[in-house]
Amino acid sequence: MATQRKQEIQTKQETRTATIEMAARLFFTGFVCLCIGLGIGYLFGKQSAGIGAPGASMPSQAQTSSPSQSQPPLQNPAVAAQKEASLRALLMANPKNLDALIQLGNLYYDQGQHQQAVEWYGKALEIDPRNVNVRTDRGSSYSNINQPDEAIAEFQKSLQVDPGHAQTLYNLGLVYLQGKNNIAEAKKAWQKLLAANPNWPNRADIERQLASMAAPPPSGAPIAPKKAGAARGK
Repeated sequence: MATQRKQEIQTKQETRTATIEMAARLFFTGFVCLCIGLGIGYLFGKQSAGIGAPGASMPSQAQTSSPSQSQPPLQNPAVAAQKEASLRALLMANPKNLDALIQLGNLYYDQGQHQQAVEWYGKALEIDPRNVNVRTDRGSSYSNINQPDEAIAEFQKSLQVDPGHAQTLYNLGLVYLQGKNNIAEAKKAWQKLLAANPNWPNRADIERQLASMAAPPPSGAPIAPKKAGAARGK
């Protein structure tokens, strides 16, 4: 009887020891998994932070193009077509909708369809003939389809309303220089531009252009600078 009781006690002790060992193994395994999980989470969080804030490690690209020469990017054709349909619907309802006429002209200009831009800017000017920005954009459109005389005529009309209009004077000088090879008139336009707009953002570039015009070009060098094309106003 005593021997049987002793065996029962020994069995219980062995069972308790096995239970404790199993618990210890589970605890250790859980602790290891927790450490691994924390390590992975830390690395993932660090990578995510790097992705979410590129500005902290990547400097922004400096803008090198001049404001007056920069061209708006072409719109997605599907987006442009949808916008065109919307504007034309507005004009079907009201052919004298000045804002829709201007926007349609701008849309065609930005898509490189300058002949159509000329047409729709012309319709807008029938309603608002003193709109300097639209007049200048029409002149720029003429310039972009190689009609410099028509472009100059539009710019001159624009300057009758606003003699110091910066974009008009810049484009006028550009067309005289590139479209007519008339350096003297280009210089006049750009000198007037700088005199009327002392804080014009592109002043330094124009001053360099004027300085290069004053000096005789090297033998065999082209007189005109690299063609940039007349720009649409804001």
